[in-house]
Amino acid sequence: MSQVTAGRAVVTALERAGIRHAFTVPGESFLELLDALRDSSIRLVTTRHEAGAGFMAEAYAQLTGRPAVCLATRAVGTANLSIALHTAMQDSAPLVAISGQVPRAFRGREAFQETDLAATFGALCKGAAELDEPAGAAGEVERLALLARSGRPGPVLVAVPEDVLRAPVDAPWPTGPGEPGTVAAAPAPPEPTVGEVREALRLLASARRPVLVAGGGVLRSGATAELRAFAEAAELAVIAAWRRPDVFPNDSPRYLGATGLSAARTVRPRLLEADVILALGTRLSEVASFEYAVPAPATRLVHVDVEPGFRGDRPAPALTVRADARAFLRVALALLGEAGPGASGRGPGALRPPASLAARRAADLARDRAAYLAAVELPDPGPRGAGGRAHPATVVAALRRYLPEDAIVTTDAGNFAGWAARYLPVPPGGRFLGPTSGAMGYGLPAAIGAGIAARELQGRPRPVVALAGDGGFAMLMAELETAVREDLRLAVVVFDNAMYGTIRMHQERAYPRRVAATDLGAIDFGAVAEACGARAFRAVHDGEVGDAVAAAMRHPGVALVHVLTDPRVISVDATLPG
Repeated sequence: MSQVTAGRAVVTALERAGIRHAFTVPGESFLELLDALRDSSIRLVTTRHEAGAGFMAEAYAQLTGRPAVCLATRAVGTANLSIALHTAMQDSAPLVAISGQVPRAFRGREAFQETDLAATFGALCKGAAELDEPAGAAGEVERLALLARSGRPGPVLVAVPEDVLRAPVDAPWPTGPGEPGTVAAAPAPPEPTVGEVREALRLLASARRPVLVAGGGVLRSGATAELRAFAEAAELAVIAAWRRPDVFPNDSPRYLGATGLSAARTVRPRLLEADVILALGTRLSEVASFEYAVPAPATRLVHVDVEPGFRGDRPAPALTVRADARAFLRVALALLGEAGPGASGRGPGALRPPASLAARRAADLARDRAAYLAAVELPDPGPRGAGGRAHPATVVAALRRYLPEDAIVTTDAGNFAGWAARYLPVPPGGRFLGPTSGAMGYGLPAAIGAGIAARELQGRPRPVVALAGDGGFAMLMAELETAVREDLRLAVVVFDNAMYGTIRMHQERAYPRRVAATDLGAIDFGAVAEACGARAFRAVHDGEVGDAVAAAMRHPGVALVHVLTDPRVISVDATLPG
């Protein structure tokens, strides 16, 4: 039997797991992996920061459903990567992180950049292991890569001492490049029983004010078409979970907005008055549930998810269904089809509401939709703001007008994002990626990962638009060079109010007019973009915003729009004095 290094066996294991991209800041602790990747089918993308590498992999996974690999070195590199591991866990995105570790002979001596990586950072992941035995390294990588895709997807962490990577092992498979996807497939997603789905439909049919809350599980299962068909057949209003507005067509008369921070003012009241909520593919997190106010005590909750139910002391749902979203929807559509498209419900076991109740629900839906549309009308910016700076509403108006229909939109964390959350509909053929972890720095690298994924899936560049505040963007703005090097079609819109705006908002509420640590200095982001090889556009006044955004959207490469926004407009609902 031929021999290879354990590092080369690990790379073959990654190929067999179907992994096609690796993102990294290189380190001396995993040079054997880098050398093996050079001869593999996995495309290696060099980034400027490990957090950027992780966010790229996380966004790639959200769009493709496949994990990518992040490679980082020892404690320092893995610490930088950890914010992306947390984000991948919160977003249920499969991701395989491999960290180089100090040689086995040096462990426990406070060696250079040493820490117990699996114990320190593994708590952020679905699973973690440190590989001590070269012969078992490849098999353990296969096992963890499978775990990342199983059940509720998430990140896994593999720490490998550098001497283990260099050690010779008997080749566990034929030498040469691995065949992508030859490893055992992830377990089939759970399917519901007909009885469970029938009970869920019965509860919905009997409800006066039902609503469906749809989350990322619908997107992961590729069930957007089935969701729309089900909402029509079951005559349901649909609300998207926080930062998942692309789960349902925003132009549908059944769409009533998204939950969470900066939600339209109609969303929370509509959820609190629901007598039945079907939560499909969502965890109803703290933000998505308005600090756990939803569901209301009198609301019956049907929770359908690959891992239904809640941690902690939250009330149990009235009905839990352990099922993949698509599987649930297909069974539900079949049952509704058997009940007949125009059948009226009769009795407690009916799957459709009686005609009189259906008519009342339809009238309520029309009123709810009208109220929602009124709530998302862009406010008038009014007189020119402080120093003549642009109003965030003007930026959103330009995005509404010029955003390509098939654009992928990513957003960073921060108050600026509230303007898009409330007022920017996802275009009909578009996607939206935002970190439910609230991680700053996400927007630009996620856009890069999304652009790479779209190019792989469609064989051509697809427009990607990243939205960021000045604070978050500056954290990882060096990744502009990565975007240019990757030859992407990517536009970045930076809302610059020269402060950490979200924290300033909280600060002003708790300690009025006592500013501490939230002011920021000026950065010429356009000059940074041009230094990285991108095009730059600048908008200071409202009248300059439209042309700058339009030009950036037309640009075939990487472009940045630096918008100086009114610092008094601290959020969609608050304005600072002065």
